[in-house]
Amino acid sequence: MINTGPIYSSKTDRMDITIDIPNSTIFIQQKWKYDWKNLPKTSAWTYTEKKAFHNQADRLLWQQWSSHFILNCTGTSNIAKNYNTSNFKVNFDIKWVLTGEHWNVNVKKIKKGTFSSSSVSWNSRVINLDTEDLIYTEKRTNIYQFPLSHEFGHAIGNSKYAAKGMHADEYKASSKFNLDYTSRMNAGSELRERHIDFILLNLNKMIPNTTFIINSFK
Repeated sequence: MINTGPIYSSKTDRMDITIDIPNSTIFIQQKWKYDWKNLPKTSAWTYTEKKAFHNQADRLLWQQWSSHFILNCTGTSNIAKNYNTSNFKVNFDIKWVLTGEHWNVNVKKIKKGTFSSSSVSWNSRVINLDTEDLIYTEKRTNIYQFPLSHEFGHAIGNSKYAAKGMHADEYKASSKFNLDYTSRMNAGSELRERHIDFILLNLNKMIPNTTFIINSFK
């Protein structure tokens, strides 16, 4: 952890977390190194297509995840005492990199309207996506989701491998949340407090005697 006064940074192998105290912002960034893949009978990726995919993914994840969680801090530290009334926005970002990646991201170009299974392997730091993951998709009757947003949820810690007590796909019968159909980690698009459990776990290790808690989310 690097402490540069009012800004605290934690760099891990899966994400960088920055607490910007004066601006009341918590910023989570993941560095993605892409491997652009094709299914048979699809054209090779052009640079313009690659750039368009990343930019759309970046905008989508910002819209879906950023500024939806508001945190407060408590504790006995000077930070907690001086900023206990501050409302910290949690923002998320992905950065396209060629080296120094947090995640290796395989993106398959597939035909519109077709399906290819996507996934996140927490232990190997691999994300498997396809071009249809940017499309708002009906997962259950009248319940829709952006598949990319769901997979990103796994990459920020909604994985049983991330830490003890974490949770993963909620649509599985083994999940205690499997009837919460509209949850983003189930079949829907709605956020839940539990979806940033891993983020909070890491935040609360960054500043001694300072604990971040959820004030509100939407």
